[in-house]
Amino acid sequence: MLPLPLKHYDEAGTVLPPRWLYWMLAIACRDLLLVAAFTAIPAESERLYRIFFPHSDVLWLQIAVTLPFLLVIVLMSFREHFWKRGYTGWRLLIKPLCTLGSLCQLLLIGSFLERAGWQFNGYLGAVALLMIALMYMVNRSHHLAIMLQDWRQPPAREQAEE
Repeated sequence: MLPLPLKHYDEAGTVLPPRWLYWMLAIACRDLLLVAAFTAIPAESERLYRIFFPHSDVLWLQIAVTLPFLLVIVLMSFREHFWKRGYTGWRLLIKPLCTLGSLCQLLLIGSFLERAGWQFNGYLGAVALLMIALMYMVNRSHHLAIMLQDWRQPPAREQAEE
């Protein structure tokens, strides 16, 4: 009996990452995505930077705290490549990197709020709640635990090709 519904498996029987994880990672990488989008619009980029990044002196720090999430995306995206090479230990980095990234984002949000005199900011509050939810979901998800356990060994199709 399968521990998850059939829709959570690919054609080789490997557990797929939960869809909510991709959405949460995209939200967590929002600063990096915004910088990439603003770079593509050079005529309006300066105005957009002032609107979305009022603390431009710490923009590099905002980008840096998204790197753990970006690394998780890269690891999950290249899992087939890692399996072909026989690497499986990388899967153990997913939970710690998500937790580290969430904690770093929360610390950065705290510094922004302190800089603003602890005034209410709906955007930063929503981001803080999302980061707390991401930490909770990553560390308590049954689906993610089964996925990481399933990823201990490369799928059967990879072993058959060699």
